[in-house]
Amino acid sequence: MHWPTWAPRWSIIAAAAVLVASILGTAVLALRDPADAPPEAAPPTSAAPATTSAAAVIPTAPPGTPTEVSPDTVHLRIAALATELASTPVVVRTDTGEVQITVADLGIALESDATYNAVRELRTGGTEVADRAEESWVAWSTDPQFTERRYRVDRSRAHAILANATDLGVTATPPSVVVVNGTLAVDLGRPGQVVDADAIVDQVLAGIARSFTRIEIAAELTESEPLAYTPEMQEAVNTAHQNYGRSLIVAYGDATHELTIETIAGWLRLDPNATPPEITFDDSQVGPYLEEVFAADSAPLTTAAMAVFNGVPTVVASDRSVACCSDDVGSLVSEALLARVEGPLALPSRPAVSREEQAHLESLGIVELVATFTTKHACCQGRVENIQRFADLMRGAIVESGQTLSLNAHVGRRTEEKGFVEGGFIEKGVLVDDIGGGVSQFATTIFNSLIRAGMTIDEYQTHSLYLSRYPFGLDPTISYPAPDLRFTNPTPYGVLIWPTYTDTSITVELYSTRNVGVTIGEPEEELREFCRRVRTNRTRVFSDGTVDTDTFHARYRPEEGRDCDGTRSVPRQCVDPLGVTPDPSAAGGEAADAEPELVDDGSERADGSIVKCPPLECVERPGERDSELPRYPDDPCIGVDLSTVVVDDETDDDGDDGDGGDEGSEGENGEGDEGDEGDEGDEGDEGSEGENGDDENGDEGSEGENGDEGSEGENGDDGENSDDENGDPSESESEQPRRPDDGNEVTESVEPAAS
Repeated sequence: MHWPTWAPRWSIIAAAAVLVASILGTAVLALRDPADAPPEAAPPTSAAPATTSAAAVIPTAPPGTPTEVSPDTVHLRIAALATELASTPVVVRTDTGEVQITVADLGIALESDATYNAVRELRTGGTEVADRAEESWVAWSTDPQFTERRYRVDRSRAHAILANATDLGVTATPPSVVVVNGTLAVDLGRPGQVVDADAIVDQVLAGIARSFTRIEIAAELTESEPLAYTPEMQEAVNTAHQNYGRSLIVAYGDATHELTIETIAGWLRLDPNATPPEITFDDSQVGPYLEEVFAADSAPLTTAAMAVFNGVPTVVASDRSVACCSDDVGSLVSEALLARVEGPLALPSRPAVSREEQAHLESLGIVELVATFTTKHACCQGRVENIQRFADLMRGAIVESGQTLSLNAHVGRRTEEKGFVEGGFIEKGVLVDDIGGGVSQFATTIFNSLIRAGMTIDEYQTHSLYLSRYPFGLDPTISYPAPDLRFTNPTPYGVLIWPTYTDTSITVELYSTRNVGVTIGEPEEELREFCRRVRTNRTRVFSDGTVDTDTFHARYRPEEGRDCDGTRSVPRQCVDPLGVTPDPSAAGGEAADAEPELVDDGSERADGSIVKCPPLECVERPGERDSELPRYPDDPCIGVDLSTVVVDDETDDDGDDGDGGDEGSEGENGEGDEGDEGDEGDEGDEGSEGENGDDENGDEGSEGENGDEGSEGENGDDGENSDDENGDPSESESEQPRRPDDGNEVTESVEPAAS
């Protein structure tokens, strides 16, 4: 006899298990595979992003309190649990050898309806409640090892599979159902070495009561007794022949196939130890047989994926192809035989993927919507094509428990070959176009969904200019290869990323199993020099009672073209004081009608001389300035007695274009995006959508509700910064020149905020 040993975490149970094993004459070894261990809670990030435009507070239950879910969600969770149970590995060992099978192979299955009713009774205390009644199922625990499980056990399947386990040293020939002269009969087999299938089933049931992890069983070989033919066995044969003793035509697509009585007899299992003996139909044998029969009429197997249909995550083939036959085909054939169906029985399809891949995805617990967030944009620009293309490449990505995903690693460099086009972005405060511009809006949208789903943010960088269409302090940008947005899934369940979009919005939905309560606090703002520093705290409460708090940081410039010390981040522009104009021939002979060309202060002319813009003049009326910020170091009004200033209302100071005046307008109107932002703001509580899964995302839209952002261009800022977000141009403040083949917008290279 092999005495059991247990992994250290189960040491408390070991003594009881040994006692049970000695009574049964066998031993159970239940070892938890290290890969199955739950991931450690990730530590708070040193730099993490902030909240929605108006503080998004997501209610959470006290630590350890079950999460409220709907009855439909309970059904989905039970289905995922059933799939996980079915694929749980079981290793049976004897002194001769070993076999690895699954819990499903032994005829053990989660009884979905009975489990649901048990949960329902626990929820209602036995009170009758209408099936479709609106109610919160607080009784469903978010613990993956929910205690109210009910099982269905078909021991004949365990007897059948273990009776043929020659690798264990089994030598007996099991009894079987055969066909003699067109009639069902029994072959009694012959005695020999066997294992105790019933004892093994009992031990597996004890193992899965603790967890759905690898179970190892040490069994002994014993000599079986010869089987005697009895009148009760003949009665079982007669009943089986009446139920299943005929052929059946089945069809898949245009192809048909006859299931002969000999084929059907091979799917019948005799249990001579039952009282009285019984013959049952083994549904599990039908699918593999029909898959082989209709292989030529099915699509070849491909990679498994997940898609969302009517709000329900479903396993599909990556190319949406299908094959014969669905998982319930065995029961369909059995029911057709019992009902004596005439004519071809149409067989349903399943995704054209391996059953192992399908079972794996179904076991991840991706069953319900756990977070969603939406941001708005103007229609029909190149940047919108880029946002949507980025969404297409992210759709269907699955992050399993403990895994990390990088947006840049997943999508790669944005190129024309991948379907990206020119879009606006900001480079050193100047609006330009390049391939892939605008995708920062996707980064902001998915980020806000991720933090609401309780994901751990490992790397991010916010925009350096605040745009009111986004949550204040929670607006990451992205470029290739950096900055990146990277996160880790700290929950026991997989997470499915499912973006959708319209002509004027992008939404990112996350599907999993609710396991984390999230509270996002009010953003805390602090002025340092000329920049605003924003801190936003997030608290996560996991289902095991673990509480984790992290902080997200952002830093916003005072306006476009200005650093935090008030100096210019780009040179001031003016009309060349020497009057150097472009070559008329280069302008098609229309130079006289063209607007004067602006040049950078300090730039070099063709003859090697340096442009020196004329000094700015103070044109400010007394009391006109209402800014709380100190004056910029190059403000021409510093030290000037404003009462002596003579203001010419007709003055058009081209020299100050670089400050965001005309340049901001250019960004607004040239990009055509910011002018529409007021309309976007009409969406109202946009932020609340991200928090609560409604169709609006909190107060994000309300920022633009006044409709002024388009016209004022964020005081000239948004016009210039219209990549993000008007055209959402990302910004680069790097002094290094960008490579011509960069293929991406260059995003804001703000230094990582201090933790």
